[in-house]
Parts: sequence; C-alpha cells; structure tokens
Amino acid sequence: MTKLGRHWRLNVPLLLGAAILLVVLAAAVIPDRLAPYAPDERGSFLQEIDGVPMAPPFPPSSRYPLGSDIQARDLLSRLIYGTRTTLSVALVVAVIRIALGVTSGWAAAWYPGEVRRYMLILSGASATLPSLLFAYMVVATIGPARGTPVFLVGLGLTGWAAWTQLVYSGVLRIQAMPYMQAADAVGSTTRHKIRHYLIPNLLPVILPALAQEVAAALLILAELGFLGLYLGSTRAFSFSDLLTGEMPQLPQPEWAGMLAGTRLEIFRWWWLPLIPAVAFLVTIFGFNLLADGLRRRLDRL
Repeated sequence: MTKLGRHWRLNVPLLLGAAILLVVLAAAVIPDRLAPYAPDERGSFLQEIDGVPMAPPFPPSSRYPLGSDIQARDLLSRLIYGTRTTLSVALVVAVIRIALGVTSGWAAAWYPGEVRRYMLILSGASATLPSLLFAYMVVATIGPARGTPVFLVGLGLTGWAAWTQLVYSGVLRIQAMPYMQAADAVGSTTRHKIRHYLIPNLLPVILPALAQEVAAALLILAELGFLGLYLGSTRAFSFSDLLTGEMPQLPQPEWAGMLAGTRLEIFRWWWLPLIPAVAFLVTIFGFNLLADGLRRRLDRL
C-alpha cells in the first residue's frame, strides 16, 4: 500500500464522519425512497401497537420504528423528510459566516490603515455578541413566522469574528513568505497573488472550518427549537411559549420544530424530544469528525 493510501486508511475521523454524513445526505436527497410513510400521513387515532390498544403518540414499535407524534404521524418519516430543510439552513449559515470572516480578515490584512482598523473593530464587536442570544433576539423580535431569511440573518451575522482573526493572521503570514515578496518584485497583480498564493494556502484552514461552522449552526438551530423558535412557524412568537411548552402543528417537517414544545413531555413520551435531539447530535458529531479528519489530511499534504 502506498503512503497516500495508508494516510487515508488511518484517518478514522474522516472516514467515520464521511460515513455518517453520507447517510444524512441520502436522507436529504432521496427522502421519498427512504421514508416508510409520507411525512404528513396520519394513522388511525386508535391502534393496536404490539398487541396493546392505545392512542397517539405511539411509542417505538414494529409499525413505527421511532414512534409517532400526537397526530399519529411516523417520526422516522418526518425526521427523514426534515433533513433537507434543516441541513440546507445550516449550510447557508456556515457559508455566510465563513464569507464574512474571510472577506473581513483578507481586507484587514491586505489594506492597512483605516480599512484594517475598521475591520478589526467590527470583528471585535461581533465577537462580544453570544451567538445563541443574538439569534434568539433577532428571531423572537422579527418573528419566526417571517420565514427562513430571519433564521439566516439571526444565525449568520455572529460567530464569524474568529475566522476574521484566523484569515487576518494567515494572510499576514503568507505576505511575509519569500514567494510573495518575489511576486511583488516581478510586478504580479493582486488577482494573480490571490489565486496562486493566498487561496491555496488558506484552503486547508477554510475547509475544516466550513464543516465546523455547519455543526455550530445545527447546534444553535437545535437550541432555538428547544426554546420554541423553529422554521415553519405560522404564528408570532410569545415569550410565554418558553413556559407552556405547547407542541406546534408543524406545516413542514423540520428537526428543530420537532423539538419545540416536547421538552415538558420527556417523562411521558420520551421519544418525542429524544429522536430529533439524537438526529442533531449524530449529525453534529459527523461534521466535527469530518472537520478533524480534513484537518489531519490537509496537514499531511
């Protein structure tokens, strides 16, 4: 076996993370082939589950592998169909954060003076805002009923300051390298230096960061859902929702919405909050493993 092959074989975090995310990606791409039921298909409100007559929500059984919700809808099917929406939001939020961090860090390093000063002040101000608190305030104030853009703004406008500092220091380090000084000496354009020197040297940092940012966005989505803020809400949020824990009538399957209102039911119907929470946990674990594996792999190149 070649040296390159041994590196791939021994990179357990990368392989395990990729395996987990392949399953998640399959659920997002072909939910109709994987889900046993349609997401809104309701069963009878009086069924015999494993020989015992009962009303919904039904516990995990041979008919409902992960149980059902209070409307007798299969949780496994709704979990699978909700993957696309949940994952799409997390990916877009991660791209927004990385774009803000990379752009501001590059501008601060490339343009000394007032541009650098203002970029660093802006990133420092952003770093003082707790991501969960900022997202909660934005979504609760504007209202989750406004749709997905509210969540993208709430989650995407914080959490990028660390990458500003990372890119800023990385660009300064690259600018001090001999090949950059040689490029300046021969009159290379800014575009040439960015394409041939900056991007190849920053990608090993940005790619693992992207996977970690997706995990961070998923975590905040889960926390907001637990607090009662979720995608697809059709009514304005009230702070009394934090106390009542009323389970919503979700217009579309989505993991955070499946968590909303179920925290008070964990001792009666444990599968209602546990199933979407485990889905978040496993997916976040997969992205963190992928980030760690990518970092190990790229460090060896």
